[in-house]
Amino acid sequence: MLTVMDLRKSFVEYFKAKGHKIVPSSSLLPKDDPTLLFTTAGMVQFKPMFAGTVELEYTRAASVQKCLRTSDLENVGKTKRHLTFFEMLGNFSFGDYFKKEAIEFAWDFSTSVMGINSEKIWVSIYEDDDEAFEIWKNDIGVPEHKIVRLGKADNFWGPAGDSGACGPCSELYIDRGPEFGCGSDDCKPGCECERFMEYWNLVFNQFNQDINGNLNPLPRTGIDTGMGLERLATLLQGVDSVYETDEFKTLTEFIASESGIKYEGDAVVPMRVMAEHARSLTFAMTDGIYPSNEGRGYVLRRILRRALRYSRQLGIKEPFIHRIVDPVVSIMGEFYPELAQSARNIKSVIESEEKRFLDTIENGMSRLDSILSGIEPGSGSRLSGRDAFVLYDTFGFPYEMTAEIAAERGVPVDRKGFEAEMESQRERGRQSWKAGDEGLERFFDEAVKQCGDTVFTGYTDESSKSEISAIYTEDGASDIIEPGQRAFLVLDRTPFYGESGGQVGDIGLIAADGARFRVLDTKKNHRTVIHLGELESGKLKKGQQVTAEIDPVNRNLIRANHTATHLLQAALRKVLGEHVKQAGSIVDSEKMRFDFSHFSAMTDEEIYRVEELVNRKIWENREVGTEIMPLEKAVESGAMAVFDEKYEDTVRVVSVEGFSKELCGGTHVSNTGKIGVFSILREMSPGAGVRRIEAATLRGVLERYKERERFSEEICSALNISERDALKRIAEIQERLRGLEKEIKKLKGNDAASAADSLIASAKSIGPVKFVSKALSGADGNALKSLADAVREKLPDSVVCLGSEYDGKAILVYAATSSAIKAGFDCGKAMKQTAALVGGGGGGRPDMAQAGGKNPDGIPGALQAAEDFVKNAVS
Repeated sequence: MLTVMDLRKSFVEYFKAKGHKIVPSSSLLPKDDPTLLFTTAGMVQFKPMFAGTVELEYTRAASVQKCLRTSDLENVGKTKRHLTFFEMLGNFSFGDYFKKEAIEFAWDFSTSVMGINSEKIWVSIYEDDDEAFEIWKNDIGVPEHKIVRLGKADNFWGPAGDSGACGPCSELYIDRGPEFGCGSDDCKPGCECERFMEYWNLVFNQFNQDINGNLNPLPRTGIDTGMGLERLATLLQGVDSVYETDEFKTLTEFIASESGIKYEGDAVVPMRVMAEHARSLTFAMTDGIYPSNEGRGYVLRRILRRALRYSRQLGIKEPFIHRIVDPVVSIMGEFYPELAQSARNIKSVIESEEKRFLDTIENGMSRLDSILSGIEPGSGSRLSGRDAFVLYDTFGFPYEMTAEIAAERGVPVDRKGFEAEMESQRERGRQSWKAGDEGLERFFDEAVKQCGDTVFTGYTDESSKSEISAIYTEDGASDIIEPGQRAFLVLDRTPFYGESGGQVGDIGLIAADGARFRVLDTKKNHRTVIHLGELESGKLKKGQQVTAEIDPVNRNLIRANHTATHLLQAALRKVLGEHVKQAGSIVDSEKMRFDFSHFSAMTDEEIYRVEELVNRKIWENREVGTEIMPLEKAVESGAMAVFDEKYEDTVRVVSVEGFSKELCGGTHVSNTGKIGVFSILREMSPGAGVRRIEAATLRGVLERYKERERFSEEICSALNISERDALKRIAEIQERLRGLEKEIKKLKGNDAASAADSLIASAKSIGPVKFVSKALSGADGNALKSLADAVREKLPDSVVCLGSEYDGKAILVYAATSSAIKAGFDCGKAMKQTAALVGGGGGGRPDMAQAGGKNPDGIPGALQAAEDFVKNAVS
């Protein structure tokens, strides 16, 4: 039996022997493609090569690509083939070979390598593609009745995202036999039954679709094929589901063994979901995508919480999903070694997310069960948008999870109502995936096609003699610019570094014959450098000879910070562990920001050790060297790479002698001594599983010192003391404040007793208890508790329900005496039923409960609902 690993290796070996460049899988985080949330197909990383916007490094390639799709998330685990994460085997041609060779490769690999019986193979083609028909029939020998013509919905592919290469395609199917079919004599590919399973799609790229949907002929035709690895393994291993293939089977067996629950009956779907989702999370987080409340992170949080819901169905009430990471790494780590480097961090993040959600899921499920029990399936009633919002906002249930659970009970959900409730919070969830802005950037691609590559001289030179290749103003291409005009210039050669790799673009001056163009920023689009700025004086023309000169001080500050990030990453790996990997960076002249994978906040001791280690390497004045070498050699030599970065075959390696080695195209100092001094400004978390360090060198450190000096002077001036006596004076002030706080607390206690008397006078008798209720303003939670306690002490058999608007939010506090509890009232249960009316949630004990919410207008309604609860409880 061919294992999944056998299939990966044999595919790579076959196409390597056919002259294809074997390209590693790109990250699940699409590089420079804002039209995609995740990498969804093998051709995504090759889109610029199909579109003709980059120079070709090779003309044929093959890859095993990691992909993530969530369009059918609710079906994952329930059907035999739906997955979120999957691997796509693909071979590609960029103007090299076309239909005939692609078809021959697919047929040969299918029959000779995978051993598929040729009698079982059927093919489909686009309805008008006579060329493909002739190749299959005459060159390959497939009988005419096994070549099926299908329409655009089935056999015209692409693009991946809103734009890109696309064209007609041809698909290969395996006939699984009539026992899987519908019984029709005319059953063939295109039928909805299970008999014919498509396993390979050959796309013949002939067009480039723009964002408006227009099809334009490609500069060169191409081939883009895709074969789902999991589906292929299902066919070749003779099993009924992707979950029965060897790698998935190992995961479900692990879950069964660790949980003590057999993989059978009602446990099958939950275990499949847990295995599949754990695999997706492991790969996505390895690529630097972590659970959060927005964008890609929100999708991962949905996946994780769906896995948790199904683990709960198995009776597993503790964090479990993080334990599946290790077997995923063990099974797939040979082909994807980056998994092992990130495993510890991923497990920690997932476990933390699990604990957070499990703290609320019980209450949330109880709330949802209660709501659904009151809706008759098929009655036309829906779960309201308001209820769906409360489940999301209070209990962390993604809308899709609520909708999936409701659908299982036959109840629809009011999506529009949910969106209306969300509108006030939508800004944090919104994320624009549209590239660029509506200004000069809309001409960047045009500039690339017109000008081609720019020669970059900035590694060694601060100025260069250049020629203006193109001028663009806000109206488009121009031959001349006048003083005061905003524009961008493209030069044939430049010392200006275009923003990339986290390093900001250079600033400076482009001048000629009295004309001065102030460069305010420099961008890079593919290999074209674009100088954005404004003409201060004179005139500049296309084709004119100019002198391009960067601001040398600004460049020195930037490169000192950039080299410091290399030292910082090496120091972090030594202090925290080898799992640390760069997750993003920004380097400018003032400071640096460095994001890295790590599972917990750094301690003060760890921060001190990292800072000391970096400064030691700076003061050792170590040489910083650069070397150009093949990518494979660079990686083999131990050079660190940013995993979601797209590297060319030949790369630049920057080394700090004996300490750091990274792939990097940025500018750097020649020795570490030029960095001067390194200071960590703060350490924080921008999201789950990622830590962030902000730090400075040179001018940034000086500015920080000056700021602290000014601050110290202002404090001493305000206290009218010398700097030496400042700490003593502050300690005296703190002691005095503590005394004043005690006095204030005592006064508040007297006020609470007085207010309690007023409330008691308004008490209502409800059965055996006295009910006290009041909506206040400006009282915090502690004040409400003190008041409730004062009422209980003075009024036996009482229930006290108080609400307050405080700092724009709602606070509820319920309290009850022991006799009221015996009569049937429970503060915690009452709070769970009424807190949603103030747009929040909370709970507590039978004798005391508290909740907070975002809707203070709901306080009167919540207190009325609490009164109704008392009436029902004690009746």
